[in-house]
Amino acid sequence: MTTAAFPAGDSPLRPTVRTGWQAYWQRTITPPDVDAGSDGNGADARLRYHAAMRTVQTPALKKAVAVARRLWLSSSPRSEGPLHLAVDGAGETGMTTVLRQIGRVFEGIIDAQLPPDPRRVPVILINTPLSPSSKVDWSLPFANFLEFPQPKDPESTQRPTDMTGPVCHVMKTRGTRLVLVDGIDRLDNSEIKTAFDYFGYIASEYNVSFVYCGIGARDIANTARRGKRPQPPHGGSGGIPTLAVNPLPYTPADHGTWHEVIKFFDQDLRLRHHSPGDLLQLAAHLHERTGGYMKPLSYLVCQAAQEAIESGTEAITKDLLDEQLVGRFADDPILQF
Repeated sequence: MTTAAFPAGDSPLRPTVRTGWQAYWQRTITPPDVDAGSDGNGADARLRYHAAMRTVQTPALKKAVAVARRLWLSSSPRSEGPLHLAVDGAGETGMTTVLRQIGRVFEGIIDAQLPPDPRRVPVILINTPLSPSSKVDWSLPFANFLEFPQPKDPESTQRPTDMTGPVCHVMKTRGTRLVLVDGIDRLDNSEIKTAFDYFGYIASEYNVSFVYCGIGARDIANTARRGKRPQPPHGGSGGIPTLAVNPLPYTPADHGTWHEVIKFFDQDLRLRHHSPGDLLQLAAHLHERTGGYMKPLSYLVCQAAQEAIESGTEAITKDLLDEQLVGRFADDPILQF
């Protein structure tokens, strides 16, 4: 199996910096014609397209649209403070995609509802740092998003200057309303209280809503004030509103959602020997290979499509799927098929 070589300079900016986020939320992906040849960079346009096809509208992503709208409607100043949310679920279910969809829709609403302002920063997306052990550390991912230079503290050769002041100034003057925090499960027990104290200050001072994303995000957020990670939940509910992102089921009695997802991939494929509905015939096998997890499903279909183009077969078959080194397998201790 060969790999398409794309120009290194064509790689998109990461969405955890403002210019990358703007490109992300404004991006549209248009499927090329099935007979498309090379693009302007000399690579097969269909190979490039199948590297990252259009986002499939899963139940969680559809809910994300409603969540973003509710955040917008409830974002006016309230005496009890802004609304915060959690995006929670198992790994590889597509939680990060759901989190970004919330921000993308929210920013789109702001763009449509308010007068144009190129300086506006309504949404900030950050990744949880590996060792956020102090308030100084927590200012840095915000500063990274805003693309601030980060000089060293003159009192220390190792610690960067606390960027909280400049960050908060931007949030106050440029209309920040929503902060997305990905990878919140990366926090150690000892770091939880410090992190949420910092978030709480920003939220209350500038009326900003936070959305926390990661495995166990709901319980981490609900127990943050105690400064320790909770034990695994044993039932019950309450606390921070949560958008659950789960693997999609596939049984004889419950297969509709999975079929809708596969149909979306099926209609977006651009392969010369692909007929509408071909991929749906492989729905059971695709679920067996992926367990209903969206990340391995997306990689599996995209990579199989690319190999179908490169090999000249121009169609996705069971044998071609089984040649791909992505998916979830029977020896994975997390899943049993």
